[in-house]
Amino acid sequence: MRDGASRVLGYAVLASFLLHALLFLVLPAAREFSALVPPEAEPLVARVEQLEPPPAPAPAVVPEERKPAPQAPVRVVKPAPAPAPVAEPVVEPAPPKPDPVALAPQPSPAQPAPAPTAPAPAPPPALDPRIRSDYAQRINEAAERDKVYPRVAIDNNWQGEVGLVMAIGGDGRIASLRVTKSSGHRVLDDQALEMFARAKPRVRIPAALRGREFALELRAVFRLER
Repeated sequence: MRDGASRVLGYAVLASFLLHALLFLVLPAAREFSALVPPEAEPLVARVEQLEPPPAPAPAVVPEERKPAPQAPVRVVKPAPAPAPVAEPVVEPAPPKPDPVALAPQPSPAQPAPAPTAPAPAPPPALDPRIRSDYAQRINEAAERDKVYPRVAIDNNWQGEVGLVMAIGGDGRIASLRVTKSSGHRVLDDQALEMFARAKPRVRIPAALRGREFALELRAVFRLER
């Protein structure tokens, strides 16, 4: 029983000691904390003061408009008109006297003598028609030797006579060759043109016809022998 009371007393002393130690440690910290916390600020009180209205601006001073003083009328003096100029008499110069040398007849310039005209060339002697006819006959004979009867004309029994005109130029060549009388069949007309064109170069031109332009009347006859 005595041991239990002693133990309780010891616990009480220890608890008292711990309490005092805790107070010793907490009090200084509480003081430092209270020192750090600022005191509460006093509440703000708003005061409303009535302001006086600003004084009204003074009225602007309008300057008085001054009318210009009337000017005295200006007198206009017109200048006197200038006297009209006096026209001077116009004196026409006397016409010049004619020059007696200029009035004298001048000799006409000598007219150049006309150049002598070259005598016209003498016309060639008249062509003997027999020479031309003989030449045409020889061409007809040469063409007749080379005549070819077209096969189509033979099959169709086509016959006829073709008349032609051959123009010879001054160089002795054929200038033109045309049909003046048709046989009625184009194939016979074309054959006549071809045969006379081949025959002409083989016949010599007579001396009397060389250097002349003339025409020959030719004829080709196509007949089928029975």
